[in-house]
Parts: sequence; structure tokens; C-alpha cells
Amino acid sequence: MVRKTKQKAQETRNGILDAAVRIFAVKGVARASLDDIAREAGVTRGAIYWHFANKADLLNTLWDQVQQCYAPLAQASEAPDELDPLGKMKDLYLAFFSGLVEDQRMQQLFLLLFDDSDRSKETRAIRLRHAQIRLERLQGLQATLDNAKKKGQLPPELDVRLGAISVLIFIYGLIASWIMTPDLFDIQRDGGQFIDAMIQMLRTGFQ
Repeated sequence: MVRKTKQKAQETRNGILDAAVRIFAVKGVARASLDDIAREAGVTRGAIYWHFANKADLLNTLWDQVQQCYAPLAQASEAPDELDPLGKMKDLYLAFFSGLVEDQRMQQLFLLLFDDSDRSKETRAIRLRHAQIRLERLQGLQATLDNAKKKGQLPPELDVRLGAISVLIFIYGLIASWIMTPDLFDIQRDGGQFIDAMIQMLRTGFQ
């Protein structure tokens, strides 16, 4: 009985998250209310407060889920004992691109992130948090590239800091371009070639 109760609670929580993304996509974060989300999810406002403190908590939870999905691959690429750090980094980004194409929830989250017209305090908070996530990712990328140097995958004279910044900018720009103009290229089909070009750039520059 306890297991069924927990399962039901998790289903309700996931339903609220899905409803929140749909409402945010239509109304934007500023104009969306918890009542809107409750109606969309088919629950009471009280049910939302049982799981989430406010709209910002909903958004944070949604981003946390995205991060958690890809954390194992990111950690693998950063591990000092990983023999193919660049291969793991490529696997990470290819998995992310595929997830982005297949997951409508993730697409809507990035649309909110890149939509400059939405200037709600919750969206500003999420953008600041995402900036912090990028800084943390930068540290992870430096560990990956440093490991790749030690494994002979990158030249020993590579400037790891500049290389990691270039990867971060490259990937962020690729995602933003596809989210805002999806007909420009097929990020799932062409992603491997983009990553290979990025790695080649690392091997020839930033020395």
C-alpha cells in the first residue's frame, strides 16, 4: 500500500511538471499561475504546494531533471581514469542532442531560457542559475580536456582553459541556434560532425 501511495504521488508530481511546461510554453512564466497549472494537471492548487513551493521551485526541478539525466556521462568524461575522455564527451553531447529532439519538455525549457521577452523574476532567477551551471560545466570540461591531454588525445601545449571555454560556447551556440531556428539544421543527424569539427579545432588551436 505504501509503495502504491508513493507511486501515485510520483505520478502526480510528474503530471504537475508536464502541465507546468505546457502552461509556461503558452502563457510564459510571468503570466502563468499555479491555478492554471493545477487545472492543466487536473489537481488542486494544494496538491501543487504539497510538491513544490512556487513557480521557481517548479522550474528548478525541471532543470534538475535535465542535469541528472546526463550527469553520469559528464562524470565519465571527467574521470581521471577514463581512457577515452574525448569519446565520452562526444557521447555526452550526442545523447543530449537526441534527448533535446525527442523530449518536448526539454525543448520548452530551452525556449523559456532563450526567450528575452519573458522578464519575470522566476525566469531571471532560472537564467542566473543556468549561468552558474555553465560555470560548473566549464570546470568539468577543463578536467575532461586535461585528461585528454594526459591520454595523448590532445596536444600537450593546449590551453585547457581556453579550450574548455570554446567548447562551452560552441555547444551553447549550437543548442540556441537549433532551438530558435530548428529548420536551420538537424541537430540529431548532424551533431556528430559538429562535435568532430569541434574536437579538430581543439587539436589545432588554443596553444
